Amino acid sequence: MTIYQTLIGTILGVAAAVAYNARRKEEEKLAVGSIKPGRKTCLIEPLALPATLALCFALLLIAGGPGALKLIYPNLGLLVIHISLYYALLLLLLVPLRRIISAGACAALWLLPTLLYFFVWISGHEMRPVFVITLPRRLLPALTAVWAAGFITVMLWQLVSHLRIRGRILRGATELENEAVLVKWKNGLRRHGIKTDIPIAESTAVSTPLTVGCFTRTMRLVLPRSGYTDRELDMIFRHELRHILRCDTRTKLFLAFYTAMCWFNPLAWIARRKVAADLELSCDEAILSGADDNTRKEYAKLLLMSAGDGRGCTTCLSAAPGTLRYRLRNVVKPAKRLPGGVFISVALFVLISAYGAVGLADGSKSVQTLIFDRAPPAIVIDRVVAYNGTGRSSGYRTIHGYDGAALTGYISSLRARQVYAGNYEEGNERRLYVDYAEAVDGNTVSLTRIALGGGLIFADIPYDDSREITYIIDGAVDWEYIDSLLDYDAPDPDPAPEPPKMLVYLSGPEHSEAEPLYAQSRVLSVTDAAGRREPEYEYSGVGGGFGAMLTEARLGFSYPPSEFSVTVENWDRSARFTLSSAELDGMVLPLTPYSAHYTVRGSFDTVRDTHYEMEFYFDIGQPADEELWRTY
Repeated sequence: MTIYQTLIGTILGVAAAVAYNARRKEEEKLAVGSIKPGRKTCLIEPLALPATLALCFALLLIAGGPGALKLIYPNLGLLVIHISLYYALLLLLLVPLRRIISAGACAALWLLPTLLYFFVWISGHEMRPVFVITLPRRLLPALTAVWAAGFITVMLWQLVSHLRIRGRILRGATELENEAVLVKWKNGLRRHGIKTDIPIAESTAVSTPLTVGCFTRTMRLVLPRSGYTDRELDMIFRHELRHILRCDTRTKLFLAFYTAMCWFNPLAWIARRKVAADLELSCDEAILSGADDNTRKEYAKLLLMSAGDGRGCTTCLSAAPGTLRYRLRNVVKPAKRLPGGVFISVALFVLISAYGAVGLADGSKSVQTLIFDRAPPAIVIDRVVAYNGTGRSSGYRTIHGYDGAALTGYISSLRARQVYAGNYEEGNERRLYVDYAEAVDGNTVSLTRIALGGGLIFADIPYDDSREITYIIDGAVDWEYIDSLLDYDAPDPDPAPEPPKMLVYLSGPEHSEAEPLYAQSRVLSVTDAAGRREPEYEYSGVGGGFGAMLTEARLGFSYPPSEFSVTVENWDRSARFTLSSAELDGMVLPLTPYSAHYTVRGSFDTVRDTHYEMEFYFDIGQPADEELWRTY
């Protein structure tokens, strides 16, 4: 996992636990009072992820047309795989989780994947894949078409089924006219902070009370044409209002969306049924919190009387008979369970931190086919750079001597798989960078860039809309052979001009030449093909030698000077004298017995017809007048 993911996972995990506990406390107000109008107690908006994906598709269609959608298909596949793995793990742990944590926490765990909408906008920050699924790219169009057809079919089937169920329920329904019941219902709405007046209807098409509709403006509470007592109506209303407060019908719509995305995965269909059960269990748990045995028995009796089927995006008092036995056991003999906020926090941390653990890659091909056949023809090596992330020689190093044909031949012979879903970044491993230039009339018009290392190849191919492409190398790279093709000690045949440097080797009776010091420098002027210019002066201080008796300084230059002179000034700069290079014994400058400032001015002809006028500075603080330079 990346540091970014760990940070986001930690922040969101803690925030989710805090939010979940805050929503539990908010619902606890219903025992003695009411909830603030307009407030919902769902952990997160269930439709955040579907809405984000729909927005992404719309923006891509507007910006680039249908062809641009191929940019999101691979990452959409990773999202499907990631959510599927999460739900598979949740299904595996569901039985022990139901024994340990509250039903409300179990229901919230099903909703956590909708928070992955966050990663849709920050793609590229996910972890490096741990597992890579090889899927030949040539099959992607066909597989995408099959998946899309299945998604559309299943989603339409679910929506049509929901609309048909809604129509069948409401077609023969009549508005409830019992004023006392309506007043009780409206009072319940206000206590639960629901500002919209949700109508109540009666229908012979239902055998259990249910709420149909995903939004408060389209919701209806539908009751069977049965005579309920005030006590039973109170329990029914509290149950359904809790569903509305938690946006449970939209949670079911999210699971319908997930089922359509993973229509080929049987676990998705199982998860859909388990979610419905946990939503009902969580409402049972909430409204019976603190209830006595008689109330629990009355509620259990009501469940038995109202067994039904909550199909579509509906919530009902008593769902499929298959879950009824488990619900009754929890109603009559509730076990003590943990609230579950910590479990939600840990689950969300794992969900976010592990995002990107699975990657998708093409089948294996040669690098010749993958890169060089797609690159411009007749390209030649322009630059080779080696990187070593560890050891004393760590860092980047330009290689000027190499066997270009053999190096290209070896790289092109490697076999690799192109990554089309997965985030790979360069690490601290040993790497080799090779740039290939395309030249037209002697001018470089494009560069094909290849970075090799860490079991990966990164390639930037010109005239290709894919930008940087990542490849996973099959097998190990023979670095020993690559080293045999490189001459690390070869000089640069055409170095770029740079300002000359001056080294000073100091010596004296008690101080022999050791590590040289670089004198501070100033470029007075530069003359090249573009003309003469004077760079802006930037003062960076003056170094030198202090405290030891020094008698001479041997000067060394990165470029041989055509001529130079040395000006020596005493410490308060009240006296000076100048020596020309002809007056020195080679490059050895005798030092004064007193502390002094030394300025070397010289002319240098460097590479590419570039001429520099330079000044170099260093100070010598002799022990005889230490008080001068100590206070300087």
